[in-house]
Order: sequence, then structure tokens, then C-alpha cells
Amino acid sequence: MKKTISVLILTFCLLLALTACGGDTKPSGDPAQPGGSVSSDEPGTDTPSEKVDPNAPITEKLLRSHAAAPAEDFTYDVEENGIKIKSYAGSDTVVVIPAEIEGKPVTALYNYVFANDSPVRAVLIPESVKEIEEVFTNNETVELVICEGVTRTLGLTFGNCSNLQQVIFGKDLQELGGIGTFGNCTKLKELHFTQTLTNIDDELVFEGCDNLTIYAPAGSYAESFANENNIPFQAE
Repeated sequence: MKKTISVLILTFCLLLALTACGGDTKPSGDPAQPGGSVSSDEPGTDTPSEKVDPNAPITEKLLRSHAAAPAEDFTYDVEENGIKIKSYAGSDTVVVIPAEIEGKPVTALYNYVFANDSPVRAVLIPESVKEIEEVFTNNETVELVICEGVTRTLGLTFGNCSNLQQVIFGKDLQELGGIGTFGNCTKLKELHFTQTLTNIDDELVFEGCDNLTIYAPAGSYAESFANENNIPFQAE
């Protein structure tokens, strides 16, 4: 009887020792094991970027650092040379158009994508888009547009955008074409051009832009245009 009790006590002690030493050796964090956790850097587990507060100040830094909008926020045509955006159906007021959709570059935007009552406040157009025409016409909420790949604008691209404060072009802009590109952009304060700008089609392109100053290299076409049309100019 004493022998049986001793065996039971010894067995119980062995069980306690195994438990204390972590007898279960299955890796608890291995994704390959059932129930194992998956690290946050696995594809498809990124947290979606938060929408910008409608009352937050719009800045260049905010727009450049914002995540690209998902493809489902747009309607578009798939063309031989790339994607042409037809409309924006998302709810974010800060929009970074993706450089690619379905593995093809975004190369063009139809007229009026962000025009009229579109609620956007800031838009970044990818550098693969070289020409825009009447994309923002009559939009009263847009404040900032970055379009550094654009070489040519046509028509009322920004016409009657009464809240527009800044448009950032790149070094390759060559022409502001058509009538009233920036007509009645009453809050527009500055535009920066380089030597590559060699044509502004219409003298009324900045009609109603009473707070505008043009910045460009001394001796440039932009300086000549500004002086001829009594627009404040600063060399840079």
C-alpha cells in the first residue's frame, strides 16, 4: 500500500515539473500552425489610411503623404496605352490618383472628373498624366492640386474654382492652352513656372485672379507675359 502511494506521489510531482517547464513545445506564434498569429507585414493586412478630417488644413505635405485611392473609387476605361479615369466615386476629400490600375499606367483623365459639385479639397495627379482639360471646372471646394507631370493644359481646366489656392506644376509644363484656364480663381495667390513654359494661349487665362503673383526665372516667357498683362511677378 505504501509503495502504491509513493508511486502516485512521484507521478504527480513529475506532472508538476513538466507543466512548470513548459511541456507544450508547439510554437505559439508560427503562422503555419493552426491558430498562429500572422504578422502585420503580410500582404493584405495593411491598415487602410484614414480619411482626412473635412476641417483639417490642406497642405502640400498632407497631400504628398496621403495613401493612393483604391481603384474601386474610380470609373475608368482600359485603353491600349493605359488607364483613362472617367469619374471619382470615393468619399475621401483628399485624393491621390494611383499611378497604376490593373497593372497599367494612369495616363489620362476625362473632362469634369472633379468638376462642379465634386467635394474634393486636394488632388494629386500622377506624373504619367501629361495633359488635362476642364478636369476641375466650377469646383468650389478644391484648394490644392499637384500635377507635376503635366506638360499642357486645355480649356477651363481650373476655371471658376473659387476656393483654389495653389497648383503645383512640374518642370516640364510647356503650355497653358485655351481660354480662361484659371479664370475667376479669386483665392489663387501664386503660380511657379520654369523656362519650359513657352506659350499661354489667351490673355484672359488669369482673368479675375486678383491676388495672383507669378514666380519664374528672370527673362523667361512667364515674366514677359506677366509684365504685358500687369500681373505681379517675382524672379526665382
